Amino acid sequence: MFARRVFMAATVLLAATSAVRCQTYPLAEAVQAGDCFHVSLDMKLSGEIRVRKDDGVAKIALKADASHDFQERTLNAADGLAQRAARVYETAKAAIHIGNDASERTLRNDRRLVVAQRDKEQLLVYSSGGSFTQDELELAHDHLDTLALPGLLPGKAVAVGDTWKIPNAVAQALCNYEGLTEQTLTGKLDEVKDGVAVFSVAGTSNGIDQGAMVKMTVTATGRFDLNAKRLTSLEWTQKDDRDQGPVSPASAVEATTKLVRKPVEQPASLSNTALVSVPDGAPPHPMVQLEFADANHRFSFLYDREWQITSQTDAHVVLRLMDHGDFVAQATVTPWTKAEKGMHLTPDAFREAMNGTPGWEPEKELQAEPAESTDERWIFRLSETGKMEDLDVMQNFYLVAAPGGEQVVVAVTLTPKQADKLAARDIALVGGIELPAAPDKK
Repeated sequence: MFARRVFMAATVLLAATSAVRCQTYPLAEAVQAGDCFHVSLDMKLSGEIRVRKDDGVAKIALKADASHDFQERTLNAADGLAQRAARVYETAKAAIHIGNDASERTLRNDRRLVVAQRDKEQLLVYSSGGSFTQDELELAHDHLDTLALPGLLPGKAVAVGDTWKIPNAVAQALCNYEGLTEQTLTGKLDEVKDGVAVFSVAGTSNGIDQGAMVKMTVTATGRFDLNAKRLTSLEWTQKDDRDQGPVSPASAVEATTKLVRKPVEQPASLSNTALVSVPDGAPPHPMVQLEFADANHRFSFLYDREWQITSQTDAHVVLRLMDHGDFVAQATVTPWTKAEKGMHLTPDAFREAMNGTPGWEPEKELQAEPAESTDERWIFRLSETGKMEDLDVMQNFYLVAAPGGEQVVVAVTLTPKQADKLAARDIALVGGIELPAAPDKK
């Protein structure tokens, strides 16, 4: 009888233990339009940039710290994920150290109302207050994608120890790829305590960013409030090994982002009245353009995001045109010597100056005529083919002149086979130039 009772007690104990082990917890968050969150992000990055030189590869130390604090209101949602959200940034700043050089970035006050929306597989970020600069765009766009966060969850009930595969779209968004080639990110429920489920994410991913191949290793830990049914925190660490691309150097970095996310009541800063400047649907073109202003107020211009500024000095600004990861053309914007009021370089003088560019050997003139002539400005276009460092090259030279004698020269360089891809995008770039610079909008 005693042996039987011991056997029965053991059976009950094993059954109870099995039940505990098999207990499941619903890890799913269904974001809906109107949901609001207070989000804080702190990122620390360290590593090196690798620059090719004649005598090998130079390694330059890279360090960055970034902080973001914002209120976010979901405007549209589908399949449990936010597709469009409005944010008001209370804090958005970054400090970057490259070798001995340091720089800081922040958002202007009238650019702190920001819209983030999914555009097919890409995240489109813009301000209803006006065009971003390239630095502002990177500050608002390149932090952890909060719209994709609930996609880290399995979307169903799981037991401690269960695993699940992270969807490709979520991996691409959180790894900030333009294109994903492969990924093995896997989630796992590690423990449940006091109504909080702790889960982890680990794996690798490969993708394309700005025309460069990136290999990434990810380890992350998140917390999910089972009662509120919200993902409340995440610590995301990624190790990147990036090849050299058309607009960025090779690099190897490690970055850790700590996120805290709290559901809140709709703040006044995100009320319908406060969002009256936010367009319904697709934003107008000027809102998604970028702006550049010369530090000496000699010129400014609006340009499309497919152009990337890669170099900037007092003497010139260099941009590169990317098309779905492919390098198409380079544009060099150079302030020219100011002429007398109402005057500018003659076409013959402009041709002579451009054909005297060091290393340029013109062979055939394709076009030489005014592209625009108004009371406000005069644009002359000279298009030629020739050789540069023994390579077949096409160059479109533009002279932009204002009534006050201000002049800017734009040289657009490409291989002849890229002419069709370039199309009229160089003309659009030149058409956005203002002489002298537009008034400061800060």
